[in-house]
Amino acid sequence: MIIEIDQSGKIENTNRNTIIAFSNSISKSIFIAGKDKREIQDIFREAEKPKVFVYRLFAILIFILIKKYIKQIDQIIIDLEYPGKSSLIKNYLSQEIRKIRPNFSSEDIIFRRIGKKSEAHNIAYLTFKKRIKPNIVAGKGDILNFVIK
Repeated sequence: MIIEIDQSGKIENTNRNTIIAFSNSISKSIFIAGKDKREIQDIFREAEKPKVFVYRLFAILIFILIKKYIKQIDQIIIDLEYPGKSSLIKNYLSQEIRKIRPNFSSEDIIFRRIGKKSEAHNIAYLTFKKRIKPNIVAGKGDILNFVIK
């Protein structure tokens, strides 16, 4: 299965909520509130790693979103949200995926523009606009399970 992933509401905009969605024959979305993002950002600052906050959180949210389907996924196409940071995001995401599926190749994570006609874009946008409900609501605790080990 090949999936596309898109985001609505940038992670770095901590005054707004963020939605990340994926789509193929099925579509799912994950929500994180701005308040939780601010609290997580503070933890990254305290750990003296404020520059990776956005990219690590983006990868963690994607992983939580696709975790249930990871054994069926052959390729992940992620909208190019953060140009120049794709390899960093890919590394974070691959680390988590390999805990479940050790033979998953990071080459199967691709970054490119997926466009507004993508179903992943539609799901992310409609969820962000509160026209549909997210499938997963992530809180600070969910994220810290991945950050603090």
